[in-house]
Amino acid sequence: MAKNLRRGFPVRVQLALADARDDAELRALLRDNPMPGDIEVTFEREPSFFETCKVRGVCQTVVGRDTVRNRIIGLGTRSVAMGFVNGRATPLGHLADLRLEVEYRGGLLVARAYRFLRTLHADGATRLYTTMIFATNDTALRTIAAGRAGLPAYHDMGVFHCPGINICRRKPPNPSPCEIVTGTRELLPQIVDCLNRNNARKQFAPHHDVRDFEQQRWPGFDPSNFRVALDHGRVVGVVGRWDQRRFKQTRIIRYQGARKWAVSASNIVRALAALPPYPRAGAAVACFHVSFVAIDGDDLRVFQALLRCVYNESVGTEFLYGLIGLHERDRLRSALADYSLTPFAARLICVCFEDGDEDFRALDGRVPYVEAGTL
Repeated sequence: MAKNLRRGFPVRVQLALADARDDAELRALLRDNPMPGDIEVTFEREPSFFETCKVRGVCQTVVGRDTVRNRIIGLGTRSVAMGFVNGRATPLGHLADLRLEVEYRGGLLVARAYRFLRTLHADGATRLYTTMIFATNDTALRTIAAGRAGLPAYHDMGVFHCPGINICRRKPPNPSPCEIVTGTRELLPQIVDCLNRNNARKQFAPHHDVRDFEQQRWPGFDPSNFRVALDHGRVVGVVGRWDQRRFKQTRIIRYQGARKWAVSASNIVRALAALPPYPRAGAAVACFHVSFVAIDGDDLRVFQALLRCVYNESVGTEFLYGLIGLHERDRLRSALADYSLTPFAARLICVCFEDGDEDFRALDGRVPYVEAGTL
């Protein structure tokens, strides 16, 4: 039993796995609990929470239900999918979507939730997990990631940069040593080979299968959304443009402090330049994900050419941003210097219980890559 001191009455919170009957409540919880920061945002899952979870693999959703009020007041997800660890494809876990209504924070509920997670982990499906903690989320960095007793170990793997590339005016095409073409179903086997051989060089990167793209594991993504670099007919680089707005939305709740005035001033300048304005508070962000990035040898020229192609094709559309995620040590990140960016960053964390400690200590020095479109 947790005690809600501010409201003055005991609250019984029951932990359980959610099912389809909880979908509407889960979506409401995400809508009503923005992530803190100078830009407060919500990450919404309309029209279906559970359909969205499928992009992460096999997913379990833990909910806390206030049995007095009979409503869900918190959630978190555990998912497992094939990913690369030290170059080998293996089941890899991911922890995400931790939300808890404000009045329920600060007690023993989080510790209880991790005990529940420990019972799920006992299925042996994976021994390592990744998770992201926003760099501005000081509360999470001070608590769950600080090695508190009873919680799994949280190991900081560095900064994961996930800025928005501001879609402004067209830019001159970058010269490429390869031919740049649109993806096709016929090229899928080569595209997937390119993804896997390059993801094997990265830590925690996903393992792909042709069927994932043929059977719409990635809703809203079609092979034609790939831009492909060909060297004498061989696929040597790919970048995807993934529009997720029909099943997942990012909404600006409010701008805080200096950010509020900076956005207002920027919108005046953008209006004079006939550029689309930054979204107002309360509006959903018109964005896409720069996804499925794989470049043989991390050839910067190939990546620059593919990214420029995706960018220029987005100019003049409704898109304001292209969201991309690259680790601070990723050589490809230097290509972003050519663009106007709205910065955003998180800490990439490797999480393990006692049975995963040896696996964590065995990790080599590969640069991490996490598919930002599945976070």
